[in-house]
Amino acid sequence: MVYGVSQHVSKFFQMVHTALFLLTISVILSGCLTVRPPAEIEYTDGAAVTSLSSKISLSYSAPGRSISGSGYFMYRKPDQMRIVILSPFGSVLQEIFISGEFVTIVDAGNGVAFSGTYSDLPEKGDFSGWRYIHWLIDIDPPDSLRDNGAIERINRFGQQERAAFENGLLISKTTPAGGQVRYGRYAVVQGVPLPLEIKYENAAREKFTILLEDSETNVPFADGAFTPNLGNIHVYPLSSLK
Repeated sequence: MVYGVSQHVSKFFQMVHTALFLLTISVILSGCLTVRPPAEIEYTDGAAVTSLSSKISLSYSAPGRSISGSGYFMYRKPDQMRIVILSPFGSVLQEIFISGEFVTIVDAGNGVAFSGTYSDLPEKGDFSGWRYIHWLIDIDPPDSLRDNGAIERINRFGQQERAAFENGLLISKTTPAGGQVRYGRYAVVQGVPLPLEIKYENAAREKFTILLEDSETNVPFADGAFTPNLGNIHVYPLSSLK
């Protein structure tokens, strides 16, 4: 059984690496959006993202390696996400479903999936960036009273962080352990300020970048949009990816 798991994991990584290395990040912003520095963004206090649908480009890099991919991203506050990674030919290469602490990575083409919790994800490597995704997407609503400056606080995950603001918009968060996320390329999307570029970096020199394109905010999703269809798919522990 261990041998069978190893075979599927090996095939999974080979397939992911082959396709993702062929992809390039191409982000052409929609003509109806004007990307501005935070200082120039006009907004209504408290105009927050409760749901998001967007094209997405992803990249991960660490000393000695880098991969990139593109596809679609769906988010519903507070903790539901679905990421669809496409092959160079437009077919679905991989899907990542996140709900609370639970993570499922589906490789439908090979009939396998990997499911578990955040703690089961690798600490390093191609899938390690998903360990931080809730923290990266947890963006403060715009608040003109914050204006410019930084504050020390305990975030909603119970962790200490330093948050910096410009024009009342969140521009960065930093943890004492050396993890930092920066938010840039702000645009107003359906009345909501949204950073179209999210960049994470840690002390180990790992970098995880999210670029958004053709985004829609606060849209409804159908029931089951964040639930993986695992019929006829063999599910392995997420820890098998280590």
